[in-house]
Amino acid sequence: MKHALLLAALLIVPLSAHPDPRHTLEELDAHLLEKPGDTELLLRKADMLLLTKQLPAAAEIAAKLLETDPDHAEVLLLDARVSLGQGKHEEAATKARSLTARHPRSEAAWKFLARAEEAGGHRPEAIAAMRKHIAIAPKPGPGDALLCATWLQESGDPSAAVTILDQCLAKVGCLSGLQHKAIGIEMELERYDSALRRIDALEGRFRPAIDLSLKRAEILEKAGRFSEAASACDSALALLDALPSSRKRGEAYQQHVDLVTTKKAENERKAGETRNR
Repeated sequence: MKHALLLAALLIVPLSAHPDPRHTLEELDAHLLEKPGDTELLLRKADMLLLTKQLPAAAEIAAKLLETDPDHAEVLLLDARVSLGQGKHEEAATKARSLTARHPRSEAAWKFLARAEEAGGHRPEAIAAMRKHIAIAPKPGPGDALLCATWLQESGDPSAAVTILDQCLAKVGCLSGLQHKAIGIEMELERYDSALRRIDALEGRFRPAIDLSLKRAEILEKAGRFSEAASACDSALALLDALPSSRKRGEAYQQHVDLVTTKKAENERKAGETRNR
């Protein structure tokens, strides 16, 4: 029971959260004395060895586990990770492809395959693997979605990039970083109404904010809807005025007000010119 509870605690705490990886290795070695062949403990130790760049020791554990548990998904993943750590990109990708074939529902395997393919210079394959990871992961990491979206943008497929971002948003909820990335792409694609709906979603989730009002104004300007852009500037000015007095002191605040006021006046001028045509 003591061993099980300690193992559970070790597995729950993220690697980066531990104050000293060497201390964790000492704890793991102590428990491995009690259960020398425990797969989970050995996997955890290998994680720590990879974290501390002790590749030969991690490789030794991987080789040992491959003998005792050759179809264990995490063991196979460890073996591929060691290869990548050694700079053997093609070998790592080959092992990862085999792993995903044997364990197609392993989200970690697909994510690693994307990393290995990218390291080997195989961008289309990296994109395909990351898309698979995002598709099967219950809650994919926002960073993975942002990375995949960037890859798709760079590959000339911005619409697919937005699709990936929306796929992640549907699973993890309205996150500012994902929405702002999507807004930028929507603007490039001149899908202004869609970009504005994303601003609405952000305001609904996080409440109206100065930066969101200004982003709304920027989108409306791009769309040639200058009167509405001026109104969005008005909203930003109202939010600036509502700030606590402690935040309204100094030159920076007044410069911000002046910039938004100028932006509003410019949009009003353009709206008048449009009406007079």
